[in-house]
Parts: sequence; C-alpha cells; structure tokens
Amino acid sequence: MSTQNTADIPVLQVQLDTVNQEITYNGTSKVIPESYWKDTLLPFLYPLWDSDKDKLIMFNWFTNDTYYAKRRRHKKNFSTGEYEWVDYEMEQLSGDEGKAVKDKLVEAFYLIDSLEEQEFNQELARMYAKTASVSPLTIRLSRNFLLDETDWAMTTDAPLTDEEKARYTTYRQKLRDITEQVEFSTDPESVKFPISPEFYTKIYLQDNPGVEYLATDDQMLPLARHQLKLFREKIANYLVIKSITESNYFNALLTEYEIVRNARNSNHMEDNFTAEQIADQKLFLEELIKKAQDELDKDQES
Repeated sequence: MSTQNTADIPVLQVQLDTVNQEITYNGTSKVIPESYWKDTLLPFLYPLWDSDKDKLIMFNWFTNDTYYAKRRRHKKNFSTGEYEWVDYEMEQLSGDEGKAVKDKLVEAFYLIDSLEEQEFNQELARMYAKTASVSPLTIRLSRNFLLDETDWAMTTDAPLTDEEKARYTTYRQKLRDITEQVEFSTDPESVKFPISPEFYTKIYLQDNPGVEYLATDDQMLPLARHQLKLFREKIANYLVIKSITESNYFNALLTEYEIVRNARNSNHMEDNFTAEQIADQKLFLEELIKKAQDELDKDQES
C-alpha cells in the first residue's frame, strides 16, 4: 500500500481576507491598518484583482507555489433582469500575477507592526496638539475621565454602603453639570470640579465634621492649569483609541450591511429569511450605521 509523503501536501502560506482586512502568514494573522489598505494595497490590487464590479474576497497562496482566489462579480441575472453579486472561484497552478500578490502580502505582513505604531504616533501627535491648551474640550474630556474612573461605583456589587454610593451618585451628577457653568465657555481655567467622595471622607470631613457632601460651595474647586495639562497625554491617547475603535466599528457595520444588501438580491437569502425578517435586519443595520455616523460627526464638531 502506497502512502503519500506529507511533505508533498501543499500548505497554506499566505492568505488575504479582504472582508476582515486581514493578512495571515504561516499561521499568524494581522489586521491591515486602514491607511495602508486604502493607500497601498487597494491600488496594487486594482484593476486586475479588485475592481468596482469584480471584488476579491479571499486570496490563498500555498507552499507548492499555487494559488486560489475567491471573487465576487456583479453580473446580470437574465432570468430576473436584475443585477446581482455572484461568488466564483479561480485556481491557478502558477503565474507571475499571483506571485506578485503573494510577495506584496508578505511585505505588508512585516510592515504592519511599524505602520500601526507610526499611524498611532502621528494621530497621537495631532490629538496632543489639539488638547495642548486648557479649553472647553480639555474640561469636558477631563470630566469624562473622572466619570469613567467611577463607573465601578454604579455596579450592583460595588463594595459601598448606601451612603457611600449616594455620594458617588451626587459626585457624578456634579461632574455632568460642569458644562453648565458659565466659566465653561468663558474662562475654562476657572471651571470648578467637585471634590471626590474619597477626598471628602479622608480630608474635608475631618476639618468640617457634620457638613454634607457637596452641600457647600467650598467643595467645588478649580483645578490648577498645570493639573489640567497633566490630562493631555491621557486625553490624546483616549481620542486616538476612541477614533480607531469607532472607525473600525463603523467599517465593520458597513461590511456586514453590504453582505446583507447583496444577499437580499439573491435567492440565497430568500431561501433562509422571510421578507419581514429581511426588512427588520435591514432597518436594524441602517439604524446602527446612522448612530455610529452621528457619534463620529459629534466628535468632529467638538
């Protein structure tokens, strides 16, 4: 009985997943940075591998120098008279075009780490410059950090007495009210912040026994200019991460929506979902995309 040498079996070496914007090389996967994807890889793939009406979905390169590609073509269904997206596969034993794609993907794989760091640092520098002075934005984001740091106190299992939890509730409300102070828009450096429940218990209450928490004006204090500037790095990092997260989330929604929209025009979806289910799913995704876009627009305005 003959046996096949496992060394002769082709193994997947390089894979490009355009839906998830991901490269896998020898079993290790990395997400492609958005800027490199749009500025370098998409122009490289166009128009031979990816165009408006013929999309590359998956590219696989194997150790025996063969490749396999899954593509999606926009073509007319002569039975219905409508255009629809149809998946198809192509396999090639060899070819300079396929090898060029493989080499480019390997190059991109090794570049990704440095590209991500460079992209992050550039965005960080931009955000840092934006928050370099004390402004309403600095105050608002400083307030947001203080709210974030006390989220734990609002959980049902927080190790607090009812009185302590009530103080944190009051503290958080006072933080939210900061933007209503006249100084917020006229003189940000003079905006007053509430003392924290911890400061009240350990410091203020020792000097002022019997005074209720945040019941007096002297428990609202302006933060020094240098103290507000200490928030800058944290603010800048926060803005970068928030921007990247929201951008990826929005792009993921668009990808999923595109899949649903394309599938809606094919018999495949009709076989699995009722018209009502399709309409509900479409409405749900459209609402999510609108909410995501609204949030991005708000950040750009601020």
